[in-house]
Amino acid sequence: MRIAVVGATGRTGRLVVDLALAAGHTVTAVARTPARLPEFAHGTPRTAAADVHEPASLLAPLDGQDVVVAALGTTGRRATTVFSDGARALTAAVRAGGGAHLVTMGSAGLDPSRLPLAQRVVTRLVVDRLYREIHHDLARMEEVLAESDVDWTVVRVPMLKDGPPSARPLVSYDRPLPRAGTAARATVARWITDHLGDPDTFRRLVHLADG
Repeated sequence: MRIAVVGATGRTGRLVVDLALAAGHTVTAVARTPARLPEFAHGTPRTAAADVHEPASLLAPLDGQDVVVAALGTTGRRATTVFSDGARALTAAVRAGGGAHLVTMGSAGLDPSRLPLAQRVVTRLVVDRLYREIHHDLARMEEVLAESDVDWTVVRVPMLKDGPPSARPLVSYDRPLPRAGTAARATVARWITDHLGDPDTFRRLVHLADG
C-alpha cells in the first residue's frame, strides 16, 4: 500500500515509518522539516515538506495515498489548535486525494468513566488539569472527524512511554478500557501498521494500552 505519515519526525511517527517500510509499503514521510528525519532501519521513505497549518501544502503529498497516518504532537501544555486544525486540513486533503484511510491519535483521558476509582481521581485531578488545553483540542479533533465523510480511525492512548512493544496489548473498540496505565510508542506504532486500511476500524475510537 501507499502510506503517508504526517508528523514523521516525532517519536511515534518515526516508528510507524520504519514498521511500514519493513512491511513492504511505499512510504512518504511528511514533516515540516524533512531534513530532521532520521535514518530508518528498514529502508528509505519518500519525503515531503508540509504543515497542517498550511492545508494546501498537504495536497500533493497525500494525493493518491491509500492510508494517511497523522502522528501530530505539540510541545508544552498551552492552548493549541494543531489537532483540530490538522483534522480539518487532513480530511480535506484526503478527500481531494481520493479518499485514503485516515488514522490519528487521541487520548484515553477524554473518557475516564470506566477506569478504576483511584485512576479516575488521578485523571480528573492531575492529568486533566495538566493537559486540559491539549484534551480540549483533541476533543475538537474528534468532532471534526465525526462530522467528516472520510474513513477515519482514532487510536486513543493513555500516557505514552518509550520501550519495546507489548506482546499482548489491550484493545477495545468504541469503549474505554477498564485498565489503561501506559502505552509504549512501539505498541501504538505496531497496532497502527498492522491495521492500515482495515475496514473494521473505520470511523471508530480504538482504545489501546500495554497489557
